[in-house]
This record gives sequence, structure tokens and C-alpha cells, in this order.
Amino acid sequence: MKKIIPFAISIVLVASALAQKQVFDVLNYTIPKGWDKTEMPQGIQLSARKDGKGNYATAIILGSAATTAAANENFNNSWEKLVKSTVPVSGEPTMQEPAVEKGWNIVSGQAIYNDGSNKGWVTLITATGKGKMANVVIMTNTDKYQNQILDLIKSLDLNETATAQNNNTNPAPSTNAVSGPGNKNIYSITVPPTWSLNAGGNSLTVEKNTTTGKRIIEFMGMIKSSGSLEKDMEHIFFEVFDGWNLFNSPNTLLFEKGDHEKGVTCQGLPYYMLSNSITKNGSDVIKGTVLLIQTGTNVAVINSADKILGSESDMALNFLLFNLKINGIAERNVDYKKQLTGTWASNSGLYGNSLSTATSYTAEGKYYVLTQSSYTVGYDYYNDLIKKKQFKGEGAFTLKGNVLERKAISGAATKYFIRFYSKKYGNNEWWDAMGLYGCNYDKDKIETVLPFHRI
Repeated sequence: MKKIIPFAISIVLVASALAQKQVFDVLNYTIPKGWDKTEMPQGIQLSARKDGKGNYATAIILGSAATTAAANENFNNSWEKLVKSTVPVSGEPTMQEPAVEKGWNIVSGQAIYNDGSNKGWVTLITATGKGKMANVVIMTNTDKYQNQILDLIKSLDLNETATAQNNNTNPAPSTNAVSGPGNKNIYSITVPPTWSLNAGGNSLTVEKNTTTGKRIIEFMGMIKSSGSLEKDMEHIFFEVFDGWNLFNSPNTLLFEKGDHEKGVTCQGLPYYMLSNSITKNGSDVIKGTVLLIQTGTNVAVINSADKILGSESDMALNFLLFNLKINGIAERNVDYKKQLTGTWASNSGLYGNSLSTATSYTAEGKYYVLTQSSYTVGYDYYNDLIKKKQFKGEGAFTLKGNVLERKAISGAATKYFIRFYSKKYGNNEWWDAMGLYGCNYDKDKIETVLPFHRI
């Protein structure tokens, strides 16, 4: 068996000044020394010359194709079409850290495939941007050409910029500053019911007209991360709400006076959301919210504003977090079943007699439901019923990604989007919560997400 070594590749496509570049479609490249180039209808093929021992290495650079899909979707579709239909890979690809280069979202993965009695290694690099998708497929059955393949990958360079050009004569912000309205290709969102999408130019917002004015959630650009979402929030909040101040408090009490929420998105990316009562030049007090999502070395920034006691933006942000994704970022595994196993209750406050409904989920995929008929009995009583499994209903559940399907004994099945998160106010303790939103939701009505507490 020929020795195969996985390539630790960097998928940021950068130019090399050490060799002569050639151009094909949206990609520049340098042919490795001793390799041949073959023109094909769909692209070009670069191949190492035969050594008489059955060793080979080849790279195919395909012409770009129009697309409206997200970067991850383009990679997955290309993997099915270009890799799995060509060689029998042994499993799902091992994903590399995604990147953004010249506005293009770049996703890469590798896998082993069977090559007769030998094994090979296949790499797919997919770049998405400017309404286009470009792919590079590399295959080899030996580590003999490892250096040449790495040199080829390092030489790849996008020759088109996917982001719109900025004609603003103002100086660009520093690397730690909010960069203004974000490129709409960064985010993949499901528009909340009763809200509308505005994707004009290079900006992306969701908006809703209400009797007290328009509500706007703005999806902004990426910024460099400090490695801590809390530290990032410390300076980002008042860069987003420039000129605003905390109501009746100095801005130094940003965290002490705020509503906090943290968790992971459906991609498994850490997020941190902070809301505060803010005012500007004696104007009315509003509720300002900033949502930060960690994407490797960068942070995605989303903001909204609402009435001080308003719930429109809160409801929309809660809905968005069930499906919000960052294009070009590989998904991380989230063990939803492990988090779900246990007993969760709604309307469980500081006192036991506020418990109204409890559902117990088991590791075996069963669930049991207890509904309180009155508020005259205490917490211990319901805990005792739960321990004895004296429930009003039961059924089976399954999880596929962040979708929970519950099937009652009667045969009726219901699907919910599910997410787990933690909340606190000011310096109080964090408390864990679970949220559900029906997959078959009413497109003309947005629902409040009621948190379930673990008991």
C-alpha cells in the first residue's frame, strides 16, 4: 500500500510572488514543476508525469458557475457531484478552517478513497462569491508529490473581488472597528414571519413596520476577534450605537445593567447577545441589542433597536437564532440529544408552585409529559410525580441536527427547531434554557419563544 499523508492545507487563496502565474477563469495558478497541463471542456487538468510505478497526482480547476446558494451548500453539492461520483470515499470529508478572501467564502475538505488495492487522498476547495462558484479538485495516491501539491495550493489566487467596491473617500476603519453594513453574502437567514427582507446594495436587513415605527435588524460586516466575545462586546456595543449612552448609568456599567444571552448557533458557533436601555441627547429611551457570533478569527456583528418594553425585535432575533448561518463556515457537531436528556419545565420561576408543564426526555429516545391542573401544589409534588413517571402522555423522539421530532403514542408527529442557551441579567447567575419553535410555523404570525428550564 502506498503511503498517504493528509495535507494540512491553508484554504486562504493567496498570491505567490515566487513563480509565474497563469490564469483560468476566476483563478490564478502556477503549474508545479514537472507537471503537464491538459485543456478540458469544463476546465483544465494539471498532472504529475507518470513515474512507471503507478503513482499519480492530479488537480482539476473547473470553470466558475452561477450560483445563489450559500458557500457550505455549494461545497456539499460539489462534493456529491465532483468527488463522490468519481471515487469511493471512505466517509464524510474532514473540513478545514473556512476563510474569506477578497469577499469570496472558501470552504475545503479532504477524505480518503479506495484506489483498487491502494488508497488515495482527495481534496475539494470551493470558493463562493459574486454570484459564482469555483472548484478545485486534487487527487493523489502517494505522498511523493506532497510538496508540489502544497505549492499548487499556495499559488491559487482569486483574480476577481466578490465584494462591491467602496467609493467612500473616508479612511477605512481600523481592524478592530465595526466595518459598516456587511456583505449580504456573509449570512444565510430565514426571514422571521411578519418581517421582510431588504438586501439592497451591499447591506442586509430584516424590517417590520409597526404602529410605533419601523423595526430593523441589521446584519453587519466581520471584524477581527480578540478571542473573547465578552471583550469584543465591550468596545463593539458603543461602536454600533455610536453617540448613545446607558440610561441613568455611566457606560462603564455596560455589563452590570444588561440582559445577557450566550449559546451556540445551529452551526455550532458560539454567540453572545447583550441588550441595554440606551438614550441619545435626551431622546427617548430605547432597547439596543448587539449579537456577536464567533467565526474563527473573526466576529460577525448583528444589531437591533426596539422600544424599551418592546418585544418585536426580541421575537425576531429568537426566531433567527434557530436557523441563522454564516456562509463559508464549516458546521461543528452539536450533541443535541445529550443536552436534551433530562426534565424540562415551562413557566418555572423562583417558586415551585409556578411550574405548569414538565417534559422528561430519556437517552433511549422516549419522552413523558406532565401538565399541571392547578397552581395549588408545590414543586416537590411535581418532582415526585416525575420521578414516578406519573405523566399524562408519552411518546418517542428523534433528533436530526437541530430539528426535534416528537411522535405521540397516537401516531401524531410534530417537528420543532430546538436550541439551548443561557441567560442572566447584570451580575446575576446564568441559568440554562431550551427553546422550541414549530417547523410548520405560521408564515403570517410570529410566536414568542417560551424558555424551558431544566429541573
